[in-house]
Amino acid sequence: MRRWIWFAFAVAGLLALTAWRAMTFDSSSQPVTIGLVDMAKLVANYQALKQDDEQYRQTVLRRQRMLEVRALLEQKEWEELDALEQKEAEGKLTDAERRRLEELRKLSEQRLTELQHLQLKEGKTEQEKKRLEYLLNLQNSNREKLQKLMQQFEEELAKLNEVLTARHRDRIREAAKQVAQQLGLKMVLIADEDLVLYAEPSLDVTDKVLEILNANK
Repeated sequence: MRRWIWFAFAVAGLLALTAWRAMTFDSSSQPVTIGLVDMAKLVANYQALKQDDEQYRQTVLRRQRMLEVRALLEQKEWEELDALEQKEAEGKLTDAERRRLEELRKLSEQRLTELQHLQLKEGKTEQEKKRLEYLLNLQNSNREKLQKLMQQFEEELAKLNEVLTARHRDRIREAAKQVAQQLGLKMVLIADEDLVLYAEPSLDVTDKVLEILNANK
């Protein structure tokens, strides 16, 4: 998962809005006083954004792991794992249940290793052939359930994207507004090379925007 992938939507939206304002602003009526924000620098140093990005990354990894550990589980094992993970989330696992949970989480990986070994082995015994058939059937029977679970996770992550994007888009916009009011600026734009051909370094207000964002994290 590419870093900042969900935040890209916020940047694109803000860039489109500021570009539109820049094109429609009537500079003939009053002096144009603007500030510029280096978005790469802002993203790299905006602490709350970095924290949310790490939490999002961990959520993605947990969802991926939940799919992996179910790939070669029987139905009863899958249901048992669901129940134990629910108790884990609620902080209600006993020591015995915690050990069982770890056993179940390792089971698919162990079976996958066994399956790959049997697939490569020549001169299989009848017992090994039956075992390989069982593992392949188990893998195939779980595919549809895993696809449904993956779709559920993708929907959850999409909703989380929306929440995080809206949160930081609004915070950046409000911080830029406060800086504009403090400095008497008419506009605050993203210092994008396709939008801004030249700008005095003194117009950069990134640090001031970051100061507000990180003070309110």
